[in-house]
Amino acid sequence: MKDIDAYSAGILLHHIDPFHSVSKDYFETEIKNVKRGLSEKTENEVVVELMRLTNRINDGHTSFPLWGRSLNSFPVELKIFNGKIYCVKSTDDQAYLLGARLDSIDGISSSEIIKKFSEITPFSENEYSTMTRVAEYIPKAEVLNGLGIISNIHEADFVFELSNKTATYRLTSSQSPKFGPNLTYRQKNIFIPYKKIDSDLWFGPSVDNKTVYVNFRRYTSISKMENLAEDLLDFINSHNSKNLIIDLRDNYGGDFFVGLKLAQFLVLADSINWKSGVYVLIDNVTFSAAMSNAAQFSQLLNAKLVGEPTGAMPSGYQDMGQFKLPSSKFDVTYSKRLYHFTKDDKDALYPDILIEHSINEYIGNNDRQLEWILNDITGSKAAPSINFEPRQ
Repeated sequence: MKDIDAYSAGILLHHIDPFHSVSKDYFETEIKNVKRGLSEKTENEVVVELMRLTNRINDGHTSFPLWGRSLNSFPVELKIFNGKIYCVKSTDDQAYLLGARLDSIDGISSSEIIKKFSEITPFSENEYSTMTRVAEYIPKAEVLNGLGIISNIHEADFVFELSNKTATYRLTSSQSPKFGPNLTYRQKNIFIPYKKIDSDLWFGPSVDNKTVYVNFRRYTSISKMENLAEDLLDFINSHNSKNLIIDLRDNYGGDFFVGLKLAQFLVLADSINWKSGVYVLIDNVTFSAAMSNAAQFSQLLNAKLVGEPTGAMPSGYQDMGQFKLPSSKFDVTYSKRLYHFTKDDKDALYPDILIEHSINEYIGNNDRQLEWILNDITGSKAAPSINFEPRQ
């Protein structure tokens, strides 16, 4: 009871506008519903109720995220394509499930599972981030239990379809599954790092140095980005590079001023084809500051957006704060600012060139989005030119 009161008070105290989507009366009524019959509810059920209420506040930075909890997870990582759930990563023992489509868990259909999780998943603010987060949270045993999908948090029957054959697998959960085998659309060696902060933030050129690719998958500090951006500008100027690709896919966000620091240096690169030679890759996992920077790059750098709609809204609540519930120590996050990065009220930042990935790209390790850009640069409708052959 103490934690529920602290949750309610914290949201009301900290959030810039907690009732932008639900009324205060609705919020207070739902708090009473969570408290009602509390002694008869399990902790997992109460957690799910608080996740559901937080989800209805309806912005991607106000969430009940389950951070730092010792949760049990089943040994698969999932991704949703066109309303279907697929296994894209597993432990060694479950590698045979890679590429398989999830049909049900303990007799509950995948469509019903998606519906239930869509009502509770943290950090969801449009259909794209919702599907991303649903897939991330489905393997969490305590959440499955709190939603009434499974009764035993330690094992459950997963039905998968692979090669037109359906089979039931009893999977066992653990607190730290050791994942290994995975499917990905990202191809190695199309570009290799020339200078890097780490494996998630680096730049590398094409064979002829005329195109420079920036892998911007995670954020860093302003000072580190400044150092990388300075090296990037020096490379472009010294090699007379013409084309620039900034890859913001799979980027969960950070400080968008870090991205602006990158842009501050790039605008000084006079050799770049500023009319049509700058591209930014985005997808459903381009969240928060990454979405903000994508919108800013389209304006500041005249970049063409390629890929999929972002998982974040260009006009909405951002800049996350958090507080901790006193007894359970659950974290609760909230939005502190309201930003407008575009003039419209669209639910996502949409690409200029829409290219959606499917499970086939993951199985075939085929990056159609990057391939489109390389073909556009060379003016080819076929495979990329020799300038973009993988380096050895």
